[in-house]
Amino acid sequence: MPSRMQRRRFLQSSAALAASSFFVNPALSAQPPRQRVRLGVIGVNGQGQYNWNEAVNTGLADIVALCDVDADRSAPVIKRFPKARFVADYRRLLEKPNDLDAVIVATPDHHHAIPAVMAMGAGKHVYCEKPLAHSVHEVRTMMAAARQNKVVTQMGTQIHAGDNYRRVVEIVQSGMLGPVRRVHVWCARRPDAAFRVKESTPPPQGLNYNLWIGPAPLRGYPPYRTGNSTSIHFHWRWWWDFGGGVLADMACHFMDLPHWALNLRHPTTVAATGRITYKGDNDMPDLMQVEYEYPARGTRPAVHLTWYHGQPGPDLTGKVTHQGFSSGVLFEGEKGSVVADYGHYRLLPEERFKGVELPKQTIPRSVGHHREWLQAIIGGGTTTCNFEYSGALAETVLLGNVAYKAGGKLQYDARMGRVTGAANAEQYLQREYRRGWTLPV
Repeated sequence: MPSRMQRRRFLQSSAALAASSFFVNPALSAQPPRQRVRLGVIGVNGQGQYNWNEAVNTGLADIVALCDVDADRSAPVIKRFPKARFVADYRRLLEKPNDLDAVIVATPDHHHAIPAVMAMGAGKHVYCEKPLAHSVHEVRTMMAAARQNKVVTQMGTQIHAGDNYRRVVEIVQSGMLGPVRRVHVWCARRPDAAFRVKESTPPPQGLNYNLWIGPAPLRGYPPYRTGNSTSIHFHWRWWWDFGGGVLADMACHFMDLPHWALNLRHPTTVAATGRITYKGDNDMPDLMQVEYEYPARGTRPAVHLTWYHGQPGPDLTGKVTHQGFSSGVLFEGEKGSVVADYGHYRLLPEERFKGVELPKQTIPRSVGHHREWLQAIIGGGTTTCNFEYSGALAETVLLGNVAYKAGGKLQYDARMGRVTGAANAEQYLQREYRRGWTLPV
C-alpha cells in the first residue's frame, strides 16, 4: 500500500504530467520515417504472438528484437526470427536503441507501463495491449509520455477496427435514436475460482519467475491455483497484484463503443458494487456493477453508463437479457435504442425501425488495427486508438476498480487526477513497486 508521502507525490505529479514530466533527450527523439518498421516485441507468446503475426502480415514490419521471461515457451518464436536478438528483461531491450523504431507491449497488465514509458522516452513508437496499464497513475504517466515524446501510439482494442462498431457509431451520431442519456454495457465472463498456493515449488525450466513477478509483491511459485491449473500465463488477470479482473480485461473493448459514439472522456462520478459467488480465497468479484456519470458535452446531454459483468445481460440477477447478445452495449435514446456486440447490432423496438433508411456510411473502413499504427509510423499522422483517446478510456475503466476497493461513490477530477468521496480512495490510484522496479518519470 502506498505511503502518505507517496500519495502526496502522486497528486503533485498528476497535476503536472501534461506540462513537464519527462526529460526528452534530443538524440533519442522519434526516428525518421522509413519504409519498414523495426519492431521489438515484449511478451512474444499468447496475445503477443497474435500482435507480431498481424504486424508481420502487413508487410510493413520486421521483428528485430524479442523479449520474454520464459525462454523455453518462447523457443518456437526465437526460431521463427533467428536474426532477432532475445532478452528476458525488457529493461535491457533498449540497450541498443538505434536498432528499433517501435515496440509492442503484450505482457500481463502489471508490466505494461514500465517498458512502454521507457520506450517512449527513447523516442520509440508503442503499441500496448489493453487496459493500457495496471493503475490510473500508470495510465496518466503513459499518456503524458506519449504527448511529450510525440510518438505514434495504439492500444490493443482490435474491435475498434471492425465494420460493425463503425456502423453503430454512425447510427448513434446521426440522431436517429434521439439524444442518448443512458447506456448499459455488459460482459458475461466470470473469473475462475482461484486459490493461493501455500507451498512453493521450483518454477518450470526456462521461466525467470523473479522477472515475471517484476514490480508486484513477491510470492512463491506458483502464486495461485485455478481449478487444477497452476499456469501463470492466463489466470494472472484474476488477482489484484497482476490484473484487474473482468472489468480491466474486457471493458476497454465494450466501453470503447459508447466512448466513441457519444464522445465520452472522463466520468465525474464512479460507484461500484460486487460480490464473490465462487469458493476460493481470492477477493476479486465475479459479479460486478459500476455506475459512471459523464457530464454534458456541448449540445449532447449528460450520460449515465452502467457496466455489468458475470451475467449475460444488463442485470446482475440474470433476469434481463437481450437474445443473441450475451455480452454487449445498449444505447437508449429518446426515439429508440440500439443493442450491439462485436459483430452485429439490432435497432429497438424492431417494429419502429422496420424499413427505416439507415444513415449513410461516413466512417471509412479500417485498413487494419496494426496496419493503421505501422502506416502512421512510416508516413506520419496518428491512430484511432492512440493513447490520448484510449488512455482516457482505460483510466475510466480502472476507476471502476478504485471505486469497488474504496467502497463508496467517488467524485473524479480528471484534470488533477484526484478522487474524493471515500477517505481511502486515493491509495488505489497507484501502487507501490517492489524494490528495484521504478516507473520512469
